[in-house]
Amino acid sequence: MREIYSVFNSNGAYETAAHEHDEFMIMVPEHGLLRFKDEQSGRSTSIVDRQFVLVPPQWSHSSSSMTVSQGHVAFYVDPDYMSYALRDLSGDANRLLRVPTLGIWHASAPFHHLLLAKKAFSQPDRYVDRRRQITQTDHLLLLECLAISLSQPSLQRSSTERHGAALVRDVQRYLDGNLEQSPGLDEIAEAFHVSRRHLTRLFAQHTGESVLACVQRMRLERVKNLLQHTRMSVLEIANSVGYESPSHLAQVFRRAQGCSPDEFRRNTNR
Repeated sequence: MREIYSVFNSNGAYETAAHEHDEFMIMVPEHGLLRFKDEQSGRSTSIVDRQFVLVPPQWSHSSSSMTVSQGHVAFYVDPDYMSYALRDLSGDANRLLRVPTLGIWHASAPFHHLLLAKKAFSQPDRYVDRRRQITQTDHLLLLECLAISLSQPSLQRSSTERHGAALVRDVQRYLDGNLEQSPGLDEIAEAFHVSRRHLTRLFAQHTGESVLACVQRMRLERVKNLLQHTRMSVLEIANSVGYESPSHLAQVFRRAQGCSPDEFRRNTNR
């Protein structure tokens, strides 16, 4: 058995029935929204990018995609290797830190950067063998995951129990990763297991704007960034951020910026 290995998954129709593993599992969303269910308690929680869930061996669970597109990586860690990693983290071969239990945590900036490095090393290269770098990166990712899970409280609880600010931040990340899909208010509320009214109230309370205003602002910021830093056509940009047509994008853009997308591009690239 391999001591630690990982699997990338980008299947939009991703769904698993209740199951358990002989190893520890660490699931890390990269984009989209996943629903994780603890089958032993019957409790479901949504997880987004910059979060991870850690599942101990022999713990029944299931997971599924809650968006049209999703991507995540799952790490599987042999229990003996987990003990080795805990000793490595403690810096004392005779001191064994407590074994992590089921939970969900925010990923740190180092964790995110290591994950990006792992993806880069995992790209096929006929001339370079990256297996050593991948193994080292997996170990560092595991250590960072353990450092977070052993020093911070788990986020796991139902969405309706979440602190409003945390829920709003999760929704904002979800919106930013799904602008192309143009999710509606009812779809967003359902994805986070809250009522439309509750979501609207929380968003206004913590951001001072409506959900739809937030989507519009994010779209315009993305459009301006693409106009400034890419050669994408207005049609391509409109499709990438969820506008129904270039003319619709131009109309909204002119109303907000006082100029057309093409004029904005010319003025900023002088």
